[in-house]
Amino acid sequence: MTSSPHSLPAADGIRGVACLIVLWMHGLSLGWPERLFPLLKGGGKYGVWLFFVLSAFLLTLRLQRRGFGLTSLADYALARSLRIVPLFVLACLLYAWTGVGIADARQLGEVLSLQRGSIHLWTIPVEFKAYVVLPLMAWLGLRVQRYAGNAGLLLAALLALLVQQVLWPYWQTPADSPDTRWYLPAFLFGSLAALLLPWTRQWRRGTVGSVCALLTLLILLVALPGVRQALLGGPLANDLMDKHLFLGLGWALFVLLLVDGEGLAGRLLSSRLLGFVGRISYSTYLFHWLIMVGLFHWFPQSVTAFAAALALALLAGALGYYLAELPLERLRQRLTPSTRRPTATSPSAAQRE
Repeated sequence: MTSSPHSLPAADGIRGVACLIVLWMHGLSLGWPERLFPLLKGGGKYGVWLFFVLSAFLLTLRLQRRGFGLTSLADYALARSLRIVPLFVLACLLYAWTGVGIADARQLGEVLSLQRGSIHLWTIPVEFKAYVVLPLMAWLGLRVQRYAGNAGLLLAALLALLVQQVLWPYWQTPADSPDTRWYLPAFLFGSLAALLLPWTRQWRRGTVGSVCALLTLLILLVALPGVRQALLGGPLANDLMDKHLFLGLGWALFVLLLVDGEGLAGRLLSSRLLGFVGRISYSTYLFHWLIMVGLFHWFPQSVTAFAAALALALLAGALGYYLAELPLERLRQRLTPSTRRPTATSPSAAQRE
């Protein structure tokens, strides 16, 4: 499959994979907490790290294409705010109203001000604050690449990573911390992959990408605490919670090799179904926990409730997408006419970012 320089056929599908990983892991852990949660602990973060990497990847491409002038950065800030903030506020109010994860007005204020992580919502402060540093990261990367080539870019990224790890080593990452500084490697890897994309497009990546996808799946399965216990014996491990450094690097390679939709794995990721899940993934992510907690409260350890929770989470995601995300994107385009796209009713992943 060939792609234009700005076409990313599998981007929405990759986001869809991240969403399904989170839904599957959270559904199993909430539905069968005593039996399955210890075996899967940390597995939901597989999807979170992929979300972080892909966001940095797509936003770096967007910044690279549109430049770093005041107009472009103002549109970038408006797009990020309109996409994230309104639905996040609505979700927080719903969780506070139902008492799920947010117990009182004080906690609600801390979550809304991005100071506190609550249940799965801790990821939103991390990503939103990463948007502030991402333009500088992308600009510096482009400057280094322009004057020192890809080798210089890789060396600079390695030095930046070493500094970050000296200051905030991954093994000291607090559980579900809303502080972006701990997770900077995932965003760095995503931005780096975007800068290297033109170089990798010189070669056919279909077979290599499919092999990478298969190996990634095997590594993720083997890394789960329950699988490692079954294979190696001994006590259950509890060391997936802070592995964003290694998993972020793996996901960056995954995105780099597959985002153009080449090969069998790329074509699967470019499917309409996965693409649709990817487009509604933000709203799905925000509201799925509330749906699952409610269903499993009434129907614990029920396969039927698990299937219904997945379906209802995707339905909530579709409603959020069509009733809020698309109208807000159209509003952004009206406020910044120079960025208007002819197909505004269903923007691509790159356009939305």
